[in-house]
Amino acid sequence: MPIKKGAVKPARKVDATTLSVVWNRFEYIVNQIGEKVLNATQSFVTAHVRDLGASLQDAKGRIVVASAHLPAHTLIAEIAMEGVIGKFGTDYKPGDYIIANDPYIVKAGHLPDWSHIRPTFYKGELVGFLQCKTHVADTGGFLPGGYGPKAYDIIAEGLNIPPLKVIKAGVVDKDLWEFLLKNVRNPNQVEMDAMLINGALMQAEEQIAGMMDKYGVETVKACMNQIIISGEKAMRAELSNLRDGSYPGESTVDWDGTTDKPITVRVKAIVKGDELTFDFTESDPQATFVNSPFGNTFMFSMIAMYYTLSPSIPKNSGSMKPVRLIAPEGSVVNPIYPATVGASPISVGNQITEACLIALGKAIPERAMAGWGPHFCPINIGVDPREIDPRTGKIKQYFAEHFAGDSGSGAVKGFDGWPGVMFYACGGNFMRPNIENFEAEVPFRVLNYEVLQDWEGAGEFRGAPGTRVVMVADTIEGPPSFLMTGNCFGMKFPPPGVAGGTNPPTSEMHIEATDGKRRVLRTLSNDPVFPRETVISRCAGGGGWGDPLKRDVKKVGNDVLDELVSVDRARDVYGVVFLPGTFEVDHEATGKLREKMGSRK
Repeated sequence: MPIKKGAVKPARKVDATTLSVVWNRFEYIVNQIGEKVLNATQSFVTAHVRDLGASLQDAKGRIVVASAHLPAHTLIAEIAMEGVIGKFGTDYKPGDYIIANDPYIVKAGHLPDWSHIRPTFYKGELVGFLQCKTHVADTGGFLPGGYGPKAYDIIAEGLNIPPLKVIKAGVVDKDLWEFLLKNVRNPNQVEMDAMLINGALMQAEEQIAGMMDKYGVETVKACMNQIIISGEKAMRAELSNLRDGSYPGESTVDWDGTTDKPITVRVKAIVKGDELTFDFTESDPQATFVNSPFGNTFMFSMIAMYYTLSPSIPKNSGSMKPVRLIAPEGSVVNPIYPATVGASPISVGNQITEACLIALGKAIPERAMAGWGPHFCPINIGVDPREIDPRTGKIKQYFAEHFAGDSGSGAVKGFDGWPGVMFYACGGNFMRPNIENFEAEVPFRVLNYEVLQDWEGAGEFRGAPGTRVVMVADTIEGPPSFLMTGNCFGMKFPPPGVAGGTNPPTSEMHIEATDGKRRVLRTLSNDPVFPRETVISRCAGGGGWGDPLKRDVKKVGNDVLDELVSVDRARDVYGVVFLPGTFEVDHEATGKLREKMGSRK
């Protein structure tokens, strides 16, 4: 099932200086959309972890530039616009503002991630679209936050919003807007953020109009086209250096939240000339909750492409054009309505990226990337009657997560994994909120937030270290309080090592009651937590790259000094021996041990 792409026409000639200035100005404008939203949003996850992305598209809906925010929110923009254009065609007016989240129309992940779109005009001519996608404060459904398993169908997961003009030619459709807000929790937050985003998009439209005043509308439109062409040329040049062939990869999520069986994504990366096809035909059939809409699958596949290939490739529709997707309908990577998709931005989204990275690592072994640590941070949801909003008189309903439980990336040739960059979908753009902000939002206290020793994937270059978080419930008897783990994975399948590197341990999570008894807190679940209970998570680090016995002895020594690796693990896994009672390496003993360990392989 290929993506439909408009043919790239030869660009009107633009001099290199003008093109560079306009290109950089576009990137500044879309990045400023994100920064303006971040500094005023009411959504906890948007404000504190940068859960958003913005893009500029041409009049055909093709991505020209994307902001340096979450790739999961920017790389989907063209496919989302296909759904919007499919409904409205060319029926837009200055001042229109469109929202959409329907995963079977805009195909962009789960329901809380709303696409906010503003058609962009210059002197009455439609010249493009501005889009901002973010996780809103609520989108209705049987549980807050969108990560609740066991929903009956997609309708139970929340509001399914087809492309709707909530503002038409600058006038708010009050009846439509009232209906939407009546069906979400925290409607004040949702409304404030929608108006904020529309304002940011409006200012961006004004800035683009200013560029057209300065350079001329035809010159700026020609620059848009040339930027897209540059992306396509760069991607084709990179792909033409690969060996033709078919390279397999697969990755598995713990379960689907209902059937208690693992769900596997299988892909073949097929390289032919200057094009590449990701064929997901052998992936598991659609299940529940973890299903990935088609656009979500394409976007997570492109994340793997951009991680593996040259970082200089522009992230736009041009560089996506040489990539084709085969994702059979009815599979976990292209479900049929009304299948649930709540976990898709995490699972199987991250498994799609991991499977593609494994495949690409076989096509380009020197760029193979070990697995990243999982998203492993339960969401706190509940009601706290001790807090009443003085403006509305309503009891507080909370939805937040500390984001402290995640680890970091896997290793690549020449570099250890980065700690703290979280999981694949983030691209290093998520930020960890201050623990105090989390504690102010929910009735929980974080007691421990620390690096976990010996939970890295070993290798010549090791993965990021694991993490350990402990929090206690300061809730009261009566009101509901839950830990929603639909955003978590990794308790059964660890991040893979590559090129001889090892996997870290699998992740662990449990709740300790006041009597000391422990119960497992599963991924992809929703469990109650009671007053004064303690929640403990141990998240695996990243996978390792290369033989651990080849790791620089000095680096092993530094890891031991930093308490990332224990003395015992340094000896048993890396073959490095320390003089008794010191942190000084015994080089003679180390040489003999490494020779002995190497001969056993």
